[in-house]
Amino acid sequence: MNTWILKFFCILLISTTAWSADNDQSPNIQSSLEEFREFSEAMQGRWMSEIIWITDWPGFGRKGDTVTGYAEWQVGLDGKVVDGRQYVGPGSGRSLIYYNEYTKQITEHVVTSGGNIWVHYIYKNNGEWNYKITGSTGDGKEVTGSAIRYISDGGQTHRWVGEMFIEGEDLDPLRDTFRRIGD
Repeated sequence: MNTWILKFFCILLISTTAWSADNDQSPNIQSSLEEFREFSEAMQGRWMSEIIWITDWPGFGRKGDTVTGYAEWQVGLDGKVVDGRQYVGPGSGRSLIYYNEYTKQITEHVVTSGGNIWVHYIYKNNGEWNYKITGSTGDGKEVTGSAIRYISDGGQTHRWVGEMFIEGEDLDPLRDTFRRIGD
């Protein structure tokens, strides 16, 4: 009888600790419609980027290579969506950013010519735009991570800094820079 009580207590303690640790570390990733409009305005325009590959991305480049990219994000559907196109090295991508009224989340879906797919949940925390990153590589491996989009120079420069993982393994630090070249 004592063995069962001890096992039950251990399982209960481990479960409670794991559940509370996960919930205590999860930031609130909800946003308001006004925050979505602010984010949309910050993204609107044409951009030139400097990208440093954090891993080998099929169809794009090799880990450590630095490439120049071009991107355009345009607000559409009466402010309900931001449509993005990115051209980086030999590859390209499309993104769709929208506000989900039900979940109160800004969500971005990205699909690339290399077969990578990402879903970003974007929210403001301490005045900065944060990203919770999920997705998969073109060969079906799980991608996770987090990033912050630091905006400076009156909105003309964006730095995307963070960490990503493939199947739980660390990649090089995310450190991309975008400069607005037009509206």
